[in-house]
Amino acid sequence: MKYWPEANQVGPDARRPYVQNFSQSFKWPRDYDATVIKIDHQFSPSHQAFVRMNKGEGRLVFPYQFEGIATGGRNNVKRPNFGVAIGDTLILSPSTTLDVRLGYARGIENNRPWSDGFDLPSLGFPTAYTKLVQSFAFPTISVSDFEGLAGSPYIFDPGDTWSLQPSMTMQRSKHLFKFGGETRLLRGNYFRNLSPSGTFSFGPNQTGGPNAALPSGGFGLASFLVGFGSGNVPFNTGLSIQNVYYALYFQDDFRVTPRLTLNLGLRWEYESPRTERYDRTTRGFDYGAVSPVKAPGLNLRGGLLYAGVNGASRGLYNPDRNNFAPRIGFAFSLNKKTVLRGGYALSYIPVVGSVLATGYSNDTPWVSSTDGGITVKDRLSNPLPNGLLPPIGNSQGLATLVGQAVSFVEPADIYPKFHNWQFNIQREIPGQALLEVGYVGTRGINLIAPDETLNQLPTQYLSMGAQLAQTVENPFFGILTGPLGGSTIQRQQLLRPYPQFTSVSRVTPAYGNSVYHSMQVKLEKRLSQGLTGLISYTISKNISDLNSPQDSYNRRVERAVSDFDVPQRLTIGGAWDMPVGRNRRYLNNASRALDLLVGQWQLSTFQTFQGGFPTAFGVQGGTGVPGAARRGPDVVGDPTSGVSGSHSERLGRYFNTAAFARPADFAIGNLAPRLHTVRTPGMNNINLTLTKAFQIVEKVKLEFRASSYNLFNHPVFGGPNTTVGNASFGRISSQANLSRQTEFALRLQF
Repeated sequence: MKYWPEANQVGPDARRPYVQNFSQSFKWPRDYDATVIKIDHQFSPSHQAFVRMNKGEGRLVFPYQFEGIATGGRNNVKRPNFGVAIGDTLILSPSTTLDVRLGYARGIENNRPWSDGFDLPSLGFPTAYTKLVQSFAFPTISVSDFEGLAGSPYIFDPGDTWSLQPSMTMQRSKHLFKFGGETRLLRGNYFRNLSPSGTFSFGPNQTGGPNAALPSGGFGLASFLVGFGSGNVPFNTGLSIQNVYYALYFQDDFRVTPRLTLNLGLRWEYESPRTERYDRTTRGFDYGAVSPVKAPGLNLRGGLLYAGVNGASRGLYNPDRNNFAPRIGFAFSLNKKTVLRGGYALSYIPVVGSVLATGYSNDTPWVSSTDGGITVKDRLSNPLPNGLLPPIGNSQGLATLVGQAVSFVEPADIYPKFHNWQFNIQREIPGQALLEVGYVGTRGINLIAPDETLNQLPTQYLSMGAQLAQTVENPFFGILTGPLGGSTIQRQQLLRPYPQFTSVSRVTPAYGNSVYHSMQVKLEKRLSQGLTGLISYTISKNISDLNSPQDSYNRRVERAVSDFDVPQRLTIGGAWDMPVGRNRRYLNNASRALDLLVGQWQLSTFQTFQGGFPTAFGVQGGTGVPGAARRGPDVVGDPTSGVSGSHSERLGRYFNTAAFARPADFAIGNLAPRLHTVRTPGMNNINLTLTKAFQIVEKVKLEFRASSYNLFNHPVFGGPNTTVGNASFGRISSQANLSRQTEFALRLQF
């Protein structure tokens, strides 16, 4: 308990005086250094080349919640990098140019926990436990209604990228042809353990009652104090991963008439499936294969497949070589002051990433109960008395990690793609200004969605209600170990599609969809009389189904406004060269000394005003659908009813909390994934910069800059707590932006 900070604010509910709050402002120290050297050489008027090298490092300490060794989110990060680029440009003729670029880049992500080297036995863990973890650090602790402890990862990810980019440009009559290609070789050696000393969670259910199988009430801290919860200890292996990317493109800028120009293009892309140097990765899941595990009364099917085994490809997914991306655009001048523009493009999104080393890297679960919580088996004081799961690799085939959770990537997934289209009209208006009004739309298909849970209890069994939580004789007893190895088991587990696994997750499934429509208005003031500016306004709607589903068998109900949907956004940017000083309207004959003092000042600003993001709601307590990825609440009223006032006046009750209720046990909530009528507070931010240039001599200039970010110190509050049943439900307890910051800078140019 001593690792939590003392409360410094009164809690949200006077009826629960034991629930207090803690608040602090934080800093985010960041230190970057970079060295860049570039050498240009001209061999002849038609042949020139360059060599550029860069070397640097970023050093960061992430923001944290409170002082102390157990603060959440804080870690030490180093990001060294090195790169070399070589470019060669040859003018073959007055109308033909050849350009070749060769590059190499190396970067390392090196994260160590803030509590690196922590003495685990000081928390009461046995000495044997310290031999199971991959790094001595404070374990990750999550307790319902309380701030989490620790949570810093241990990461060492060096990566290398080689690239070759040849291109040629040819002018032929009314056509400007551009064609070329690109090849990238990406290699990474990755080691990641996000919870190197284990992660443990405690909720109200473990201490709820009176029926342990269907708990109600309970208190997360009580569960923590008795050492009854859930969690795991990861033990991961390093991986060596390779991708190769190829692309070819052709474009024709065709000036059909003096008033009409067409832009026609085609791009082909292919990214080879990711491979692991030693084939330490799963490659899909055999949904219908007969399982080698035999249990009385069950017809078990399904199991993991591995790369390079039994004739399977080494690649994580199947090759996808038909990614042709057409592009078409036009510009038509109605008259000297009005232009119509439009276009369409199809874009593919390369899926560069890691592989799944299931069996080589294991999460050993903390089995605190084997009978649904009726009795406690292993407490937090010694969570893994039998040690870690052995790194079995792919030796057990379809029986790999039976009795545990498994995950895989579907090899049949194809490239995510976006259809993009737009149309706008531009008009020059008086005052040397340009007005543009346009429509922009996109359609995303096969997008990467949150993990799919394939071992959810089928919905036809939900009507059984409390019978699902009843314990019955376990057919896996003596066959499996771990959470499914007890003498009894909950009935719902045996009714799942793959009862021999606790969960089956399809990672990064490419079945997501999105659609975006917007009207965009832009007013641009070109430089005149020292004044330039740009005002942009967007009204839009973004809808997607990229949500963790409440019901994996009915993803259609997951379609809702996306998490980054912003209905309206206004930005204002501008700069004003003050008309004072030499060669300006006032004091244009000022002496050098006076001009150094009052002349050549520039005032600039950037302002952002936008609406908030839609909120997603969850539920705490009770019993949800077994195996479901998410549990949402029921809506029983109007979330906006009886709520008014500014954001600062609604911090304690941001929305109508009475409009939400926890669903019945084993029931699916009726609320959509996100609620567009309850949005996080929007943004209202103004930045201002004052700049002055001092011309010391002809080739030496000193620039002074004073900048104020969030000039009026306007707070942008964080989103409200949206977990039904949480003590802070409906309250805002954080600030999403930084308070006013003022920066002074001097730059010498010579």
